Amino acid sequence: MTRRADPDRIRPGLPRAVENAARQAMATSTAPGLAVALVHHGRVVWAAGYGVADQVTRQPVTAATRFQAASLSKPVTAWGVLRLVEQGRIGLDEPVLGHLRRWHPSPSPFDTDAITVRRLLSHTAGLSVHGYDGQQPDRPLTAIEISLSGETGGSFPVELLEAPGGRWLYSGGGYSLLELLVEELTGRLFADYMQAEVLQPLGMTASSFGWQRTAATAFPHNAAGGRIPDFAFAEQAAAGLVSTAPDLARFLAAALPGAEGEPPGRGVLSPAGVRLALTAAPATGGRWGLGYGLGRLAGGDRLAYHEGANRGWRAGLALLPDRRAGIVVLANGDSGTAPIDAVVQQWVPLATPSPKHTRLRTVALGILTVAVVALGLAACRARQPNPPHKERWRGFFSGRSSNAGAPKQVLDRRDLGVYQQAMERLGRSPSKLSP
Repeated sequence: MTRRADPDRIRPGLPRAVENAARQAMATSTAPGLAVALVHHGRVVWAAGYGVADQVTRQPVTAATRFQAASLSKPVTAWGVLRLVEQGRIGLDEPVLGHLRRWHPSPSPFDTDAITVRRLLSHTAGLSVHGYDGQQPDRPLTAIEISLSGETGGSFPVELLEAPGGRWLYSGGGYSLLELLVEELTGRLFADYMQAEVLQPLGMTASSFGWQRTAATAFPHNAAGGRIPDFAFAEQAAAGLVSTAPDLARFLAAALPGAEGEPPGRGVLSPAGVRLALTAAPATGGRWGLGYGLGRLAGGDRLAYHEGANRGWRAGLALLPDRRAGIVVLANGDSGTAPIDAVVQQWVPLATPSPKHTRLRTVALGILTVAVVALGLAACRARQPNPPHKERWRGFFSGRSSNAGAPKQVLDRRDLGVYQQAMERLGRSPSKLSP
């Protein structure tokens, strides 16, 4: 089912090309379903669904189908946190731990007062826990401080592995800390705060950070296309958002000037706050803002992006601020990365028209990989820092994400060495990992 709005505002041929790419990719993929939405001139202009939401019932995916958005939760969370900064509830570079009563990290040789909102949002706080597995929702989700303490079964505590501000280390644990911070500052549950302060104001009416299966929610599937159980997340800020492609496209559009003159931020953030989020933060090597990965295409266009993977789900979003354009692609299968790649590859050159169209079409994937490659290592569910920035993966939202949730996966020898060094500095044994 396809939904379109204002076709005169979108580049001729772009929806058809994206739709063709989606259909072709789905024809050879075991991912059951895919949903796509496009942003053009600062507004959602087109959305579509392909395949099925459930391999058992064969219910079709539509533009209104809900998916777990996995780590796309993080840029949305960033808006909620930055809103508190703009309201003066906490400073961007103010020590965070002084605001917390329900949890504190274990003793560390590093300066815990250097853990700030800016560093947490940009993955430069030196914290552990790359991602999360989730839990089956047949029992109540644990409080976020329980997760931070590593008491949720099979997980590890969030700890300070390196001096904050030293370098970029992707940490879902850092966003769990932000989740607790929001609750401590506001006195509200994180999901309730985000619903009232971010999702509803942006018109994301089908979205929530609290897991609830509805008739419009797709089912997760494994790489072979078989349906698997639901998994929910206490770590909502890092991985818990449930949304639709059009709703996430509304979030992308809110970072741009609107078609009717609406300012970036749409009242949730100021235009300056949006610019801050889309500007490279210190110690990231220019590749990460506050909640977004950053890069540039060959023609010079700025790129902001995020990708995500929970068990049975894959997701990606990309924003081209200079073109006032964006794309969201969601899949309900572990094999969803390939169709997501195919759709984005088709979109990039059409969204960035230039005499280099043909060249862009063939190299866009590699260009974007330079920006997203550091998210390629799957979670080991341990306290390891992230691997160094590498270029060994190919594909737009390629590799495995921080929430891939495979407990038997291990780091390769080079990454294990990085982890061992960090843990030895803390006097701990990395015995749970092997090369």
